[in-house]
Amino acid sequence: MTQRICDCTYCECVVPDTAPEVNGKVYCCEACATSHPDNQPCQDSQCDCHRRNWGGIKT
Repeated sequence: MTQRICDCTYCECVVPDTAPEVNGKVYCCEACATSHPDNQPCQDSQCDCHRRNWGGIKT
C-alpha cells in the first residue's frame, strides 16, 4: 500500500485513512483542508505548513 501525502502545499504529512477530502484532494487534517483559518496549526506539531500562509483550498 502506498502512503499518500497531504495535498496542503507545504505539508509533507502522511494522510490517515480518515483524511478529509476537498475537491478530490486529501489532507492530513481539517486545518490543512481549510487553509489554516486563523493560522490553525497542522495536526503534526513538528510541521510548520500553517506558517506559510497557505493550506488546502483558497476560499
